[in-house]
Amino acid sequence: MYELLFELLFQTEPVFNNFFLDWLLPAAIVFFLYDFTFGIVGDMYDFRFIKSREAGSFFHWLIRYGLMWIIVHVIILIRDNIKLIISFSVITTVIVFLIFLIIKIRK
Repeated sequence: MYELLFELLFQTEPVFNNFFLDWLLPAAIVFFLYDFTFGIVGDMYDFRFIKSREAGSFFHWLIRYGLMWIIVHVIILIRDNIKLIISFSVITTVIVFLIFLIIKIRK
């Protein structure tokens, strides 16, 4: 019932600039989030947070598409800043290695 609403609300930006891949990634993410979301909504029923089928459906699609939107935008953030991320990782690794080397030499 709420699927179409959340598909419209949580439309994502293209990740790969390829129609097929930009459709496949969110679809795969939503597919893999089904069991996770089902468990969360089941717990919401168990804790009496929700009681109706409509509320369960609403929260199911809200959580599922909300997480999909977050995951896709994290992927886009990584894609757009990959050089910065790699540079920071290399610099951090070198600094940690040098600290361990200095500690080892002083012993």
